[in-house]
Amino acid sequence: MATMLETYWNIKANMESGISTEKPGPAQVWLYQELLYRIEVLQVCQFFQKSSPESADPKALTPHYQMLNAYIENLTLERRFGANNGDDVQKIRDTAHGNLRRIVEDYRKRFSSFAPGGDVGRYCKEVASVIQTVLPAWIQYRQTYIEIKKEAA
Repeated sequence: MATMLETYWNIKANMESGISTEKPGPAQVWLYQELLYRIEVLQVCQFFQKSSPESADPKALTPHYQMLNAYIENLTLERRFGANNGDDVQKIRDTAHGNLRRIVEDYRKRFSSFAPGGDVGRYCKEVASVIQTVLPAWIQYRQTYIEIKKEAA
């Protein structure tokens, strides 16, 4: 089974190959920019996970956590535009956004008392857990703005 990133890459490739035969309309432009955005976010999150310091020293972990946390916070705030802004859609968006915010607050609460002890790999595991929890909620939230169907790949 393809990962979400692989699925998005396939959709992007299909869209780019189709542009030679047909000029994209506004809906395709919205979809394409959203696709690029999601690819970038998934790649950055992979990089955060791969760059997690293997250390038990808080001085080594703090800068990485601060960058990751700031990046995730930004994901909850940016690109809040979509084609359909009706009341029902807005309620769905608000619910998805609230769910994402709760997940973010939960991991922040866990990290506020984070102590790796002597386990140099614990921080890396925690970062992977955070990313694996945040990304599905973020994608669900983004789907309320611009739906990207897996079948499009």
